[in-house]
Order: sequence, then C-alpha cells, then structure tokens
Amino acid sequence: MIDERTKKILMAIVKHCNIIEETKLYFGDNYSNFEENSIYQNAILTPVTQIGELVKRLSNEFRQENSEIPWKNIAGMRDIVVHNYETIDKLILWNVADTEIEKLKNFCINLLK
Repeated sequence: MIDERTKKILMAIVKHCNIIEETKLYFGDNYSNFEENSIYQNAILTPVTQIGELVKRLSNEFRQENSEIPWKNIAGMRDIVVHNYETIDKLILWNVADTEIEKLKNFCINLLK
C-alpha cells in the first residue's frame, strides 16, 4: 500500500509521461523529426525535467523498495537538463522519450491500481 503523497507524485509522473507521448504524436514519432526540431526537443525536455523533479520527491524507502526503476538516473537526467543544457545528448534524450517513458508510466499505473 502506498501513501497519499506517493500516489500524488506517481499520478503527476504519469501525467508528464502522457505529455511526452502526446508530443511525439504531434511532431512525429521518429528521431529524425526530433533531431532537427528544437521546439520538439524543448517540448520533450520540459516534462522530462518535471519527472526528474517528481522522482526526487519520492522517499528513499520507496525508491529502494522499487529498485527496478532507475530512479537515480531519472533524477540525474533532470540535473543535466537544468544545469548542463548544452551537454544533452539528443539521442539519449530521444531514447528516454521513446522507450523509457513508457516503462516508467506502466510501472506507475500498475502501482496505482
């Protein structure tokens, strides 16, 4: 059983995962479109940043109990986006948006059931 605070965080993570999915549908679900369009990139960066911030709000106990999700990497991606924007690898960001976000979303949804 998860507490209300954690539920709210997980629901917010799902919301931002949905935003990423909607963004991909809007701009075209392929790396070529993403790589060439800074507006597309920024539209993905914002929810990735929000997800990283939300992950930092999860308790250490929760993260340890659910270690199949790379919480530290998710929070670290947020830090890179915020503090070292110019060093972001577009391909890594695309892979996060294209594959990892769905895994995170499904994990959160399953916990919320």
